[in-house]
Amino acid sequence: MRIRRKPRPGEQPNYLAHSLYAAELGAPDPGHYRSTAPGAPDVAALVHPGTVIRTSYGTGGTVIGLEGPFVHVAPDGSEYPHFTIVYVPSERFGRHGKGDLNWINECVAVDGLT
Repeated sequence: MRIRRKPRPGEQPNYLAHSLYAAELGAPDPGHYRSTAPGAPDVAALVHPGTVIRTSYGTGGTVIGLEGPFVHVAPDGSEYPHFTIVYVPSERFGRHGKGDLNWINECVAVDGLT
């Protein structure tokens, strides 16, 4: 088992950022991100409230909102826009509470899919 601890001030983390969130927390950022091709529809064009979604890790539901675009600026100055999809379990759509909310962060459209 590997134990990860928060780096001390001035100390570099010993793992690479695998998300924009980790990069913004200071993990070494290799700057390799998926992005939407120029001229292709982005997440906002493909996903709307009421869209039913599923994830590759077995969750999903009905979209109730879309947040963004947010822009991450990589160390090389490249800009990477991304979105957050807010959804609830489909059986709770229309009568959901705060406890039913789920988020998929850092979404980009690639080849017309999100």
